[in-house]
Order: sequence, then C-alpha cells, then structure tokens
Amino acid sequence: MTRCSAPREISVSEETAEKSGRKSPKLPIDNKKVAKCTTVCINSEECKVTKNCVCKPPKPTGPSDEWPRNPRKTYDVFLGGSCGTTVWRRQSVIPFLKKRGITYYDPQRSFWSENMIYEESIAKESSSLFLFVIDPATVNATSFLEIAYFAARKSPKLVVVFLGKTEWAEKAHPDDLPDRNRTCQLLDRILESHQVPMLHTIPDALEFIEEEMLGRQSWREAIQSKNNRMAFLRIWARRIVRNVRSLATKTSKVVKSYATRTVVTGFLDAAFLLTVSFAFPTVPLFCILIPLLFLNVVVFGVIHKVKQLRRRYPRMIADSSAVMYNATPAIPSPRLTMRTTNVNGTINTTSMVRRRSKQNFEKLFPEEGSASFIVPQSFLPKPETKISIDCSVVELCSSSLSDNEWVQKLAAPTLDGKGTPYSYVLASPHAQLENRMNCLRTWFHHHKKFFYYIPSPTTFLSGMVEIAYILGHTNWEGTVCVPPTSQILEGPDEMSEEEKDNTRAARRRRNDCYQIAFCYLKDMAKRRQCRVFTDITVAVKALVDPSIRGV
Repeated sequence: MTRCSAPREISVSEETAEKSGRKSPKLPIDNKKVAKCTTVCINSEECKVTKNCVCKPPKPTGPSDEWPRNPRKTYDVFLGGSCGTTVWRRQSVIPFLKKRGITYYDPQRSFWSENMIYEESIAKESSSLFLFVIDPATVNATSFLEIAYFAARKSPKLVVVFLGKTEWAEKAHPDDLPDRNRTCQLLDRILESHQVPMLHTIPDALEFIEEEMLGRQSWREAIQSKNNRMAFLRIWARRIVRNVRSLATKTSKVVKSYATRTVVTGFLDAAFLLTVSFAFPTVPLFCILIPLLFLNVVVFGVIHKVKQLRRRYPRMIADSSAVMYNATPAIPSPRLTMRTTNVNGTINTTSMVRRRSKQNFEKLFPEEGSASFIVPQSFLPKPETKISIDCSVVELCSSSLSDNEWVQKLAAPTLDGKGTPYSYVLASPHAQLENRMNCLRTWFHHHKKFFYYIPSPTTFLSGMVEIAYILGHTNWEGTVCVPPTSQILEGPDEMSEEEKDNTRAARRRRNDCYQIAFCYLKDMAKRRQCRVFTDITVAVKALVDPSIRGV
C-alpha cells in the first residue's frame, strides 16, 4: 500500500460547489494520479480503505459556506389596477418594461383565489413603484381600496392613471351610481391631499416609469445597456429643459418683484426729495440723499429679515380635537344629570364683584328656595380644561350620513356608561365630503381611534375606501362593523324576465367584485390588528371591552 505525500485541503468554494452540484475548478494535479494513491488521515494513521481515503478535513464554519436559500425576489413596478378582461398590461405596459429591462409583477390571473392576497402583499412589499390603472370597463373596487391605503401610507412611488374618467364615473350598477360618484370625489381629495401623481393616459404613465426607473441609474450603467442609451439621454434632456424653465421662472419672478419695489421706492424718494428741496432750498442736495439712501437700506433690510423669520417660524394652527371633552353628546339628552339652581342666585361677597357678566354668572351658587329651575349638569361651571392630545376619544364614523340612529340608541348609552369620550362629527348629516377630509387632514399627526359602521349596501364601496384610508395611517386605530345585509345588494322583485336576467347578471358581478374587495380589506385590517364585526351591538361593546374578538 502506497502513501500519498500529503492530504489535499478542500477549500470553501470547492466544498460549496460540491454540495450544490456545480463543477469545481480544475487543479494542477492530475485527478487520475491522486485517485491511485491512498490518502493519509488527519491523525497520521493510514486509512484502511482499499481504494481511497474517505477522511476529510473538518468543514469550514462561518457565513461564507452558507448560501442564501430562496431569496425574496424584488420588482421595480407593481402593475395594479383593473384586471378582468383588460389588455392594457400585455399590449402596452409589459412589452415596454421588457424592452427597458424593468422588472415587474403582474397580478392579473384567469381565476382569483384568496391565496393570491398573500402573494400580492409580498410582491407589494418588494416593489419600488406602484402603478394603478383604472379602466372604466371594470368595477375596480379592489383598486380603489389599494389606492387609498397606499396614499395614506405615503408610499413615495404611487402613480394612478384614470382612463376615461368621465365615462368611468358613469359605469356602475344603477343603485351604486351615487356611491360611485362619491367614491370618485373621495379619491380625488385623497390623491390631492397626499400629492399623488394622477395621469390620464398610458403613454404618460410609461414616460413617468421610464424617468423614475432609468433616471436613477448612473451614466456608466445606462451607456452599457444598448436598449436604454437613447432613453437615458432623453430623460436627461427633459430634466435639463425643466430645470432651465424653473430657473427662468424663478428669475423672472424675482426680477419683477425687485423691479416693482425699485420703481415704487424711486417714486417715493423723488417725491420726498422734491418736497424737501422746495421746503428747504438752502440745504445741500447730498445732505438729503445720504439719509434717504440709508433709510432705504434699513427698510429693505427689515423687510428681508421679517420674511426670513416667517419662513423659519411658520404660523401654527390650533387643532380643536386636542381639547379634552366630556363623554357627552353636544345636545343634552334626558339621560344627563339635572340639578336645581336658584333663579336669583346669590353672589359670593368674599370675592370682588367683576364687571364681566360671564364671570358674575360663574360665581352664582344654588340656594335652597322655591324660585328654582332645572339646569343640565353639563351647563354648570367646570374647571378650566388644559389643551392636550387626547388619545382616548373614539371617533364614530358612518358611510351613510342619513342613518345615524345607532349613535343615539347603541353607541352613546354604551360609551356614556363606561365614561369613554367620543365624538360623532363624522356620523352627523352635516359631515359632507369636504368637511370629512378637512377633519382627517387635521388629524394626520394625531393618534386617533375610529369606529366605522357601514349600515347600507348602497354606501359599501365608499365606506370600504374610507376604512382603507384610515387603516393606512400607522398612528390610527380602527374598529369596523359591516353587517351581512350591507355586503350584498338585493334587487327588486317586480321585473320582467329579460330585465331580471340582465339586472341579475350585473348585480352578481357587482357583488362578486365587492366581496373580493372586502377580502382585501379584511387582510389590511388583520395586518393592522383592527377588529372587524358583523353585528353592531357586539361591535359597540367591543369599544369598551378589548377582549371581544372580531370575525
């Protein structure tokens, strides 16, 4: 038996290549010669194997020998928006992205299953840009929710394309047409509040994607790619043109501003100089000009300093929602505590009587007597409230402004009984769309708790969009109640057979799309640990009992 001179050490790359099945690099020693001689063990004992030594050095440890398994794939663009039978992806967008070498994720499938929600959520987390195209030929319920959700999350790269916006607002089930128009207006306000780019043609969207994806590349990377050279040069040319236009616009504004100030100041100086010259003809001219120029310099300097201070310290706007309120509705109800108060109350003589009638009224205290009237407890003097951010106020919201009986019958008694402060401004008939968005815009930086109720199927879409917008804010908490009767749209019984077939098909299509959107909404709520209920009584009890779980 022959002995080899020395055992050959196996490197990390060779061992990893051997494990993964790849061929290891050729060695200067002939493999056949090595195979003929037996190797020596590490402990300097001959291996009792007839052909070869099977002993190997210990495996190298460390991060270098561990290859990542199943790394998450990243995408440049997530192609959201209308699915169904639409062809805008495979006809326009996907060929353009392939030509530019931009990776994408296409969620359009022949059949939808609930398992796709998780797959799409992984793709959304791994995408750099979200493109949502709204086609008027589809219902687009899920797309509405996702647009509101990502806009609230302040996604830096969100682009929305409305194709035929006027036609899109009219393509809906007849019973859903008012709610569809309300959803259109709501999305407009949301996109405007968060400054989300809104386009109307697919070529504009492709140009935006090209500039966002290719514009971030370096010159070396762009020139090395044959397909992206001209596109990269066009992007830089457009950027130069925009910068030149912006600089020219700013320069013209500054010149006009200074020219106006100079002309006005010149007229005033000339009038002052002529007046002083006629009044005091013996005074030398330079004795008038020098103080006048010095006065101009001081005035311009003060104005410039004031503008700097205004830009540095902008005026703060107070928020009325930060004030602590009692857990009582605005209009006193018979449940409020009453107290008898003397009509001709007595003024406390130990304190100085002040002239202001309000403070005189606050000094009145009840005295036992026959001349008395009933005053609600909430109208009596209260200690001075301190302005602070109250995180315990529950904002009661409803998608239907005309149906708010649940506030007085269920929510108010339950919350009053537990002493939980609440506000139903977003459930009152006066909370129109513009007022609602103003309230939500004011609460952007506050921690808020919302209770949202969808009482009717005719407001199901706008309610889901508003809930998705609330869930998109990380500093907001929510509890949602959607009864089964609000999820399905039922049709009238008195119809002809032909009308029944057409209307039934449109209603079934509408209900299916809305149910898919509701599945996405429940997934959003689950990720935000938001409870969803189907019974309004249980949902209201859950506001004061955190142990109650949703569906």
